[in-house]
Amino acid sequence: MEPSGAGHALIAHPDTPARAVAGVFITYVWLSAAEWRFDFTVIAPPTALRLPVPVAPARSDGLWKHTCFEVFLMDPVDGSYLEFNFSPSGEWAAYQFDGYRKGMRELAVKTPPQIFTLDPAQMALAWKARMSALGLGQDSPLMAPPPIPNVPRQNFSLFATFENSGPRNDDTWRAGVSAVIEEIDGTKSYWALAHPPGEPDFHDADSFVLELPPRM
Repeated sequence: MEPSGAGHALIAHPDTPARAVAGVFITYVWLSAAEWRFDFTVIAPPTALRLPVPVAPARSDGLWKHTCFEVFLMDPVDGSYLEFNFSPSGEWAAYQFDGYRKGMRELAVKTPPQIFTLDPAQMALAWKARMSALGLGQDSPLMAPPPIPNVPRQNFSLFATFENSGPRNDDTWRAGVSAVIEEIDGTKSYWALAHPPGEPDFHDADSFVLELPPRM
């Protein structure tokens, strides 16, 4: 497992400033061909954020309406792209587009994304789902998630592992990484690697500034 990129800072859209959030950072790792892990860190205490209630991991739409983390992968040959949404609740979504907001449909996913936070309830649900996928029963000692130290946290983190299940050519793909952060008082800020002029638009190709190397 080799890092494919150093840490990157996301930028808050100037029209949606945060109040409690001092920054959002991401790192990413290429685990294998077309399999990625993105780690998101929000510089704010979890108590300052409005986080979705943990639920059993499942596909769901509309996750971007609340705190949500997103990755976009664009094929440079034809401009088609994929969108992945990761919620602190453990829910996820995956879509494919033929072009800018065109031809939106669900992306067929062979293996559902794995999402973890340091919230004990969310981690327990995610861990059980992962163990069940490995064929382990409820009586397996591995069904109990690893313990989490009960100490106050100054930052919120989310870790997402996912696959690009579609075909991939040997060109360098472009990626956009973004986040919607909802604070406890209702403030919403929109973060991305780059923002095109106008309102927040994570689908705009000008925000896809991260280069991902060809498939190995």
